[in-house]
Amino acid sequence: MSVDAEKTILALPEVEACRIIYHEGELEQIYVSANIPTQQPAERLQHIKSLVRSVVGALALEHGWEIDYRKVKVVDSLETDEPRPREREPRVRIIAAYVRYFPEPQVRVELNLGSSTYSGEAPFDDAHPSESTIAAFLRAFHQMGLGQANLIFAYEIPSGLSHRTLVIVKLQYRYDDGEGIELLGIGESQQDLILCTVRACLDALNRKIGLHSP
Repeated sequence: MSVDAEKTILALPEVEACRIIYHEGELEQIYVSANIPTQQPAERLQHIKSLVRSVVGALALEHGWEIDYRKVKVVDSLETDEPRPREREPRVRIIAAYVRYFPEPQVRVELNLGSSTYSGEAPFDDAHPSESTIAAFLRAFHQMGLGQANLIFAYEIPSGLSHRTLVIVKLQYRYDDGEGIELLGIGESQQDLILCTVRACLDALNRKIGLHSP
């Protein structure tokens, strides 16, 4: 049912992606990535409110769902007038993402862009594995010259009946001297939380720099 509901949301104008999250069988959050076609704060707010109403209305009409509008989170993927990154190889690949325990626990992330390989390492904190992984990922990513990114938050949603463990990452991204923008990425784990977190980071950055995780 959630797949059909996501298709309903994706059919709405300006919606680029969506994910419906459940917790213990109950709908917890609906994330919608959309192109908001204005930079004026008041107009943007009205457009987002209108889109939220459209999502709630479409789910009620097509599926009979009664959704609290506060459960719908719209992520702005608006392409601004900032200078765009210059053309580069269009695909970043994840070569490896793992924890090595000798001589001390560290997360190592290896990325490939074109014919070059970039690696980053960070101390592994067993209590905060996603944050450790993102620190290593950013050290590798920053070597590519594709811009700077900083972690805003990382959130893990335990697996349930409708999904495996999810990692939601929010990054602030800046290219050259342009204004920083906030980007949201989601990765679904198939047992490997470290690899899932790296995929979530690339999912966030894909929205701005056109990279594609495997």
